[in-house]
Amino acid sequence: MKKPNHLIDFEGELRDKRLVSRAEKLVSALVISRTSSVHGSTNSEASQKGFYRFLENENVSEEELISSLTNRCKRNVQGRDVLVIQDTSSYGLNHLKESIEEESGLGLIGNKTGLGFLSHVSVVLDADAEDMLGFSDVQLWHRKEDKSNNTTRIYKQQPIQEKESYKWIKASENSKTLLLEASSITIIEDREGDIYDQFCMVPDERTHLIIRSRSDRNLFNGSTMDAVIKKSKLLSKVSIPIIKDLRKQKVARIAQAEIKACKVCLTRPHGKSINKELPEYKELFVVNVQEKSDVKIKDPIHWRILTTIEVLTVEDAEKIIERYKQRWYIEQLFRLTKKQGFKIEQTQLKNGWAIRKLYLLVLAATLKVMQLYLAYGVEKSQPITNVFDEEEIKCLEKIEQKLIKTEATINPNSPQVLAWASWIIGRLGGWKGNPKQRPPGPIILLKGIEKFENIYEGWKLASNYT
Repeated sequence: MKKPNHLIDFEGELRDKRLVSRAEKLVSALVISRTSSVHGSTNSEASQKGFYRFLENENVSEEELISSLTNRCKRNVQGRDVLVIQDTSSYGLNHLKESIEEESGLGLIGNKTGLGFLSHVSVVLDADAEDMLGFSDVQLWHRKEDKSNNTTRIYKQQPIQEKESYKWIKASENSKTLLLEASSITIIEDREGDIYDQFCMVPDERTHLIIRSRSDRNLFNGSTMDAVIKKSKLLSKVSIPIIKDLRKQKVARIAQAEIKACKVCLTRPHGKSINKELPEYKELFVVNVQEKSDVKIKDPIHWRILTTIEVLTVEDAEKIIERYKQRWYIEQLFRLTKKQGFKIEQTQLKNGWAIRKLYLLVLAATLKVMQLYLAYGVEKSQPITNVFDEEEIKCLEKIEQKLIKTEATINPNSPQVLAWASWIIGRLGGWKGNPKQRPPGPIILLKGIEKFENIYEGWKLASNYT
């Protein structure tokens, strides 16, 4: 179906300036209220109705909002080596079960129960500076049927293109297309992305994969990956900080792990669904990270990281590990969309398609938080103009003057880079500015942006009367 020409230009971005302006205002409202509630994000009945009209407008589609998100990223990657970090998150909306409109974009998120939708996001970082540049792919869907029990057998026999797991390959291919002007692309995925088809289909001379293997793998010579790793020489030992995670019953600790690396030759899996046109084997390198301890530890680290990048030295292996650990950023991004951030799962909207569009606006707001988080203390962070406009920067300058009380609380960053704004936003969020203090985290920065947006609204009103 042809897209309305008043909405989309040749790059696939929203062209109607009124719609772009409305989207930006909604993102700002979400940041100020620190919630995904339409009622909580608006201060008048008229604004509330306008918010609802935008989200329920059929002429503003998911595809158009996603294009608006990804095309911003497209312009930021020219000549850069970039990382594309993929992951999936589910959003449960069971509290709306009795009130949600039928056939409106929500469905199963588990195998049997759970109303909501799923999101697969690819976020792009500069490989050297770790600047967050935007999104290269966003996919939203819900499950229409139970995949467990008797449907599992049928599902397993389907070709990869018909399976939900194809999202990994689709995201990789979409990212390659969008990021054509990047010098190189390294795609990073967790265990769910360990798909033989992807190792054969995605890599090329400028595209590499770093994917954690979900289990031991059979090799073309009849051996197994673990058997080859076991015989490999110990390269080094590494300390890995483990962050406390109550959901997964993880306690904070420093894990001591051994690193091994070797070349492996994966064999093509058997089964009716396997594409027989794929090569019978695929040569890869594996970096094995295994925690060693004298005391018993629940769920000790054991990462088998498969990569298309050549690993010959300790430095090569350690670089792969550092790249893989950057998956933490996308986990934080998802965290900000949920309970401790924009609370998307607490929305009271009654239309699933509107909720999904609201989620895309939340992603845009969350991106700004993560950009500030990654910029903190980085002398060569991305230009401030990539994130804030000229008037916002003027407002930040005035705020900075009020925040500096002593020499110990002077902003050490250049006003030309995003680290300067990150320092200011962190202070607004409650961080004290002491360099010996722990840097401001994403939640502190979210509070800071909330306060800044409120100040900025007042700044604009005052400017109009002077």
